[in-house]
Amino acid sequence: MPGFSVDTKLFRELGELLVGRESTALVELIKNSYDADATKVTIFGERISTPTGTILVSDNGTGMTETEFANGFLRIAGRSKSGANARSPWFQRRYTGEKGVGRLAAHKLARVIEIVSRRWDGTERDMVDGFSATEELKATINWDKIEALETLDQIENSDAVSIKIGVDGRRQAGTALKLSPLRKHWSDRDREQFLDEVATLTPALSLIEPLEPSVTTIKPLLSALKVRDELRPGGFEVDYSGDLALSESELPATAESASWIIEIDCNKDLRRLRILVMPTRRTRTEFSNAEPFVVDRILEKTDPAVGFQARIFQRSNGSWPKRYQGVRVYFEGFRVLPYGDIRDDWLQLDRDYRSRGHSELGRLRKRLDWELPAGNEKELLAVQGNTAFFGAVLLTRSGADELEMLVNREGFVPSEQFDFINDTVRLAIDLQVRLRYAATSEVKQARQITKERQQRAAQRAATNQAPTAYNLRELHQVARQSLDKARVAISSGRPEAAQAELIQLEENLQSATDLGDEVISEATMFRVVASLGLEQAAFVHEVRSLALTAQALADALEGLARETTDEAVATRLRAISAEMRQLRERLRRNAVYLADVTGVEGRKRRSRQALRERVERVLGFFETALARRGGTVEIDIPSDLQTPPLFPAELVAIVSNLLSNAIKFMGEAGRVRVSADVSSGKFKMRFENTGDKVDLHEAERWFEPFRSTTTSVDEALGQGMGLGLTITRSLIDEYGGTIRFITPSTGYATAIEVEFPRP
Repeated sequence: MPGFSVDTKLFRELGELLVGRESTALVELIKNSYDADATKVTIFGERISTPTGTILVSDNGTGMTETEFANGFLRIAGRSKSGANARSPWFQRRYTGEKGVGRLAAHKLARVIEIVSRRWDGTERDMVDGFSATEELKATINWDKIEALETLDQIENSDAVSIKIGVDGRRQAGTALKLSPLRKHWSDRDREQFLDEVATLTPALSLIEPLEPSVTTIKPLLSALKVRDELRPGGFEVDYSGDLALSESELPATAESASWIIEIDCNKDLRRLRILVMPTRRTRTEFSNAEPFVVDRILEKTDPAVGFQARIFQRSNGSWPKRYQGVRVYFEGFRVLPYGDIRDDWLQLDRDYRSRGHSELGRLRKRLDWELPAGNEKELLAVQGNTAFFGAVLLTRSGADELEMLVNREGFVPSEQFDFINDTVRLAIDLQVRLRYAATSEVKQARQITKERQQRAAQRAATNQAPTAYNLRELHQVARQSLDKARVAISSGRPEAAQAELIQLEENLQSATDLGDEVISEATMFRVVASLGLEQAAFVHEVRSLALTAQALADALEGLARETTDEAVATRLRAISAEMRQLRERLRRNAVYLADVTGVEGRKRRSRQALRERVERVLGFFETALARRGGTVEIDIPSDLQTPPLFPAELVAIVSNLLSNAIKFMGEAGRVRVSADVSSGKFKMRFENTGDKVDLHEAERWFEPFRSTTTSVDEALGQGMGLGLTITRSLIDEYGGTIRFITPSTGYATAIEVEFPRP
């Protein structure tokens, strides 16, 4: 009676269907090692870009007997790992490879697979050496020979599959797979794509371990997160080496770099959902009104019962390293592709970021019964894309047993359970957006008001008056006007009008108080600087005196050279005279520079100034430091470009502080570039240097007082008090301008930009 027969091309057809990409194939083989109670798997690549490329996968698990190899590895879609609560023998792990497609992963990668497996002998596992074994299995599967046959039943009588059993003393148990030759020659792009995908194969430790006290002052919702369903903890790591070694170009993302932290704990048995959104310590330092918020709800009966945990780090001013961007999903400790891929937007964060506008967050508006913080019509503008988030959603079989993988092992079959996970994670992120907007918008609005106030003052103030002084005088005049109007209203029997004027008076007095507080807070720092300035002013006279002395010595040496009859002595005297004249010129330039900073004229009248001329004058002061370092300075400033109206001393101080820092940190034989232009109504100066790089995410702290990085004294540049950037920002704030570190041009390590509004 005729029956079914199966063509050998089934392997190729199923391999393409069930294993989508090389990283997916390797993940399936790694899962097999995990299911075999391994604590470590090593992936070694050798000559993977050549026709003889090889990948070795080895573990320290329990290994396979001949029967287990036949029923497990050689049986497609076998049932050896199926069952309601099937677990591994030692660590009691829930099996991850229940589909039985591991051998198809091997087919996807290579034409031949060689297997060496030593089976655990059942004795107690040694903490150092792992499982011991005596029996050893060696097998070879040649996929080309299999596919040369017509049907699967012909394999048994061929040499396409070979098995050899032996006993080789008491050795460590485990399995090693040699995959060679590889089906494809891996290009550099293939390798980088693979490394990007497997770098986050298991969750980063920062996402699952307890948070350090230095990260947040708030008690976390979760301590260590549950990654896997195993009754006996054993740990699991994957080591990539050889041609597949993970590069160190991108360091793993860390909690210390986060601005906000989101934690989610959904308990399936208790049907309890808890969400904590909390600012990190660094965020609370910058925004004192940033507060945490906790959601603690019993799920509705209509909500699907899904158990999971999550931790997500958010970054406000910048992106996470490329390999760690996005929120990834993990099932029994292994990443589920494609969630979190650079081209995957499963939480629709990128979509909302592109289409954001003036509106409240819709998901939160639907949860009025949750008593969430009040929304704002502009909060949707604060939505960020995937690059600002780094996180993990952790699922286990016991908590999410109804989730099913797609046939190609990439993603879950659509279901209400997965929709619940998606909605909950996105709701938690939206809550973080709301809290962040509430904490920062008030501060940013105040900063913008201050900036606009200073810009108006800079335009209206007299040329001999500082903008802040103008503001204080104007507030004083307005307050007196309000007081006079209130008196008139009271005398004419109009109490309501008087009350309105008194309210206005109170607001103006508060503004004056705030402005005065800003000035007072800087007073101590500026007293120190002022005392140094007085000393420096006196020093200018000493420098000029030294310049005159150098000139007199040069003239005397020239006279001696003319009088002597010894030509060699005369030549030497003229050389010394020339050196004295050079010294005189250097002292003169330095005296001019110091006079610009400390002299009365430098603070007498604000005016537009030729920027290039000022930069060149300041640069002369640093010639010695440049020569010692073998460095160069490029000035890319049009000769006719003029600054907004500034006091000369202010401009010199700004240029001097920024140029000094650039030279100090440019490195040996380094380069500095000073450029400026006017665009979009803004006057911009940029100082760029090679050498040391400033992390843009940490850059704000360098504007704090007394934050100096230099510990040694430079003969020309000094040691530094850590006030240069602080004073520079204060001078620029005076005119409603900004100063910040920015991404440098190609070839430079650090860049800082100054921006003034151009009247």
